[in-house]
Amino acid sequence: MRRRFLVLLALVLLLAACGGGEEGEPEGPVLWFCTSPEESHGPALACEPYRPPEGELTPNPGALLEALMAGPADPGLVSPFPRGLTFQWWEWDDSHPGNLRVRMSEQYGGLTDIALTLADYCIVLTLSQVEGVEGVEILSAGYSANYRSHQLMTPEEAVLQENA
Repeated sequence: MRRRFLVLLALVLLLAACGGGEEGEPEGPVLWFCTSPEESHGPALACEPYRPPEGELTPNPGALLEALMAGPADPGLVSPFPRGLTFQWWEWDDSHPGNLRVRMSEQYGGLTDIALTLADYCIVLTLSQVEGVEGVEILSAGYSANYRSHQLMTPEEAVLQENA
């Protein structure tokens, strides 16, 4: 029971850190990154506010992905993406409303295991803040990773859960 309480408390603290700002600060989307490897305890992912370019009223998936590729401003966060990785394009899946496809350069295909999972969910959690996005499919050099259990990822899958 105590373990469940601690897991729930960690989730609440994580969400509170990324939820809203202080009074007077505008609320808006956040960018998800990995926490510093020096941190041995706590969540693997954390967020920082998205700083839109001047004149941008509503961020689109491309703008958020470009900001992710630029890396975190917070020194306590690190990018989960390999060097040289670039975002190539995004599109709505016309046959499945709410699903967004993004294509990354071939370096994304070199990610495996936990590195792939962390990178995937930094993208999914960031893009899920765009109105209408229910799920995200990530392609690398035109192909889906065939070693994932499923290709369409949703933000709900990233919730920490205690194994029974």
